[in-house]
Amino acid sequence: TNVTINNASAAQATFTAPDVAAGNPETLTFQLTVTDPGGLADTDTVDITVTEPVPTAPVANAGPDQHVAELTLVTLSGSGTDVNNDPLTYQWTQTAGPNVTLTNADMAQATFTAPDVAANTPEFLTFELTVMDPGGLTGTDDVEIQVSESGPSVTISGVVQYQFPPPNNNCNGLAFGISETRPIRQATVQLVNASNDVVLETTTSDDNGAYSFPTDGNTSVYVRVRAELIRPTVPTWNVQIRDNTANTNGTPALPQRALYVLEDAPSNPNGVSQTNRNLLGTHGWTGSEFGGNRTAAPFAILDAVYSAMLLIQSVDPNTNFAPLDVYWSVNNTDVAGNPFDIDIGELGGAFYNGIGIFLRGKDEVDIDEFDDHLVVHEWGHYFEDNFSRSDSIGGGHGLNDILDPRVSFGEGFATALSGIALENDVYCDTSFNANGLTGFDIQIENEFTGQFRGWYNESSVMKILYDYWDTDNDGVDNSSIGFQPMYDVLTNEQVTTPGWTTIFAFATALKQQGTGQNAFIDAVLDAEAVTSNGIDEWGSTETNDANAQQVSPLPVYQDIMPNGTPLNVCSSGEFDSIGPQADGNKLTTHRYLRMVVNNAGTYNVNVVADAATLAAIPGDQGMLRGDTDPDIFIGLNGNIVASGTSYTPGGNTESFATFLNPGTYRIAFEDWRYEDTEAVLSYPITTCFDITIGP
Repeated sequence: TNVTINNASAAQATFTAPDVAAGNPETLTFQLTVTDPGGLADTDTVDITVTEPVPTAPVANAGPDQHVAELTLVTLSGSGTDVNNDPLTYQWTQTAGPNVTLTNADMAQATFTAPDVAANTPEFLTFELTVMDPGGLTGTDDVEIQVSESGPSVTISGVVQYQFPPPNNNCNGLAFGISETRPIRQATVQLVNASNDVVLETTTSDDNGAYSFPTDGNTSVYVRVRAELIRPTVPTWNVQIRDNTANTNGTPALPQRALYVLEDAPSNPNGVSQTNRNLLGTHGWTGSEFGGNRTAAPFAILDAVYSAMLLIQSVDPNTNFAPLDVYWSVNNTDVAGNPFDIDIGELGGAFYNGIGIFLRGKDEVDIDEFDDHLVVHEWGHYFEDNFSRSDSIGGGHGLNDILDPRVSFGEGFATALSGIALENDVYCDTSFNANGLTGFDIQIENEFTGQFRGWYNESSVMKILYDYWDTDNDGVDNSSIGFQPMYDVLTNEQVTTPGWTTIFAFATALKQQGTGQNAFIDAVLDAEAVTSNGIDEWGSTETNDANAQQVSPLPVYQDIMPNGTPLNVCSSGEFDSIGPQADGNKLTTHRYLRMVVNNAGTYNVNVVADAATLAAIPGDQGMLRGDTDPDIFIGLNGNIVASGTSYTPGGNTESFATFLNPGTYRIAFEDWRYEDTEAVLSYPITTCFDITIGP
């Protein structure tokens, strides 16, 4: 029977099983095809047998027993499960104790008012929950409610904090011996009944970490701080710190993994207010190793994210932040599988991937929780993804790399943002590993770029953006435009720029903001060897060619006509490497084109290696990945509207047809061999292709 497959292009797909007759099962067969970027593929099949489910009674859960005060409103929190996923009906019935009136007795959650009881004479009320499926099968469960005379109203209050070890000099590890005590700001704080783990009250800590609850003075309670920032009113946010390796009971989806909490010991106030009920998350360092509970880690991460959100709120008070999960675990490590296995902590480094931010925590490998600049850097990628636009292709990068300008802008922006949000221009990435305390620092404002200075260097971009914000007088950096104009560009023009997201697009829009400081904006650009004179989003006037010896990266965008006129374009690995160490994200690996389409229609895209390239490549000749693999990506209005990434062994071509509407298109072209870690080492450093686009 044909079924509709959901997510058929993903590793995990779903479908709804068809209806089958009793005693007449049906087998459905599915084929999975997996294909690598080179076009190599393999298939496998799986059989799914669908049968009529055997009638099974539902299971009722009346919730935990409770200990409540007299005359209070009590909620019976029940639930029901059914293996057949049938809709269930509910019915509560009182079976013992003084009679009370149930409200919503035919719903999963019912309520009643606890009766008045005599001093020192508690009453016990019992309720039965019955759940029924459409076939009349039922399940039952009981819950007992102990009602005691209410005690005096008291206050439970205190401060929630965490330990934060600052970095050592030169960022060589963390100075645990002089740890600061910082408030846990704006986190969810709960007061929990110790006898049944029922949450009695919920509040939010203030920016000093203070919280307060009114409660019954004769109830034993404990305080719980959740590693989350939840704000339902504008500005809204929902940030949660979870353990991606907490999957012992099956493998739940990442957003359902365990949330970190900090709790104190149960205590009965015995009628007296407790105004010093403080909780402290500890870093866990015992002098030479992590031997204690590292309860400070999730709250340090949470607080860094909060600092970043405060920066955005300062220029856009009515913003709404998209939900964000941050995944940290003591098991998260740089050791990487193939592919990565996030479920057991194989990360290969800290990153943001659209699902969430992933941070390391494995001692003697690397720990990220107290590197607040690193946390905000990754949050910067979240910001681009949700507020702005990033065309960055990612990959390995360093301060002195000659990068694809989409990468240099994305990484430079994220690092600059960390310094701005934390008001600290020293970016520390510390580590504790088998070699002891290590790490490195980035001087955001004064990092030396030397011969690498330019539009293709993340350090240059970082310094430019930070200098636009900071108020220090450092030569050409003698003014400040503040963060507001930068935010306006990032959330408007940078989203819609017809070109790729580069420093050219950003600076061009910034000069159009009417700050009155265009001379200052230009001076900062020129100081980092980005040509300001006549700058536009296409980098049309750029003169810095990175001293390229193989292929000039200028002009930044080559114009191609959509009339079938060929354009010869070269891709090069000059600033990268060939084979296992290749990143595929350096300057001149991807070449940029610009194309103006005036007439809507179907256009044929053809890419063919030129004669010189065909003569230079080793070819397959028994060697895998010895011929070219041209790829092309066509973008319009912030989206990739067409692409060709197929591979035909020995073909050295790429061809496809696509419908294009009128508009100005940006195109990125590359020979994928410069990104391919399995390319033969004898592959030439440069390959060239004739590209034609026409009706």
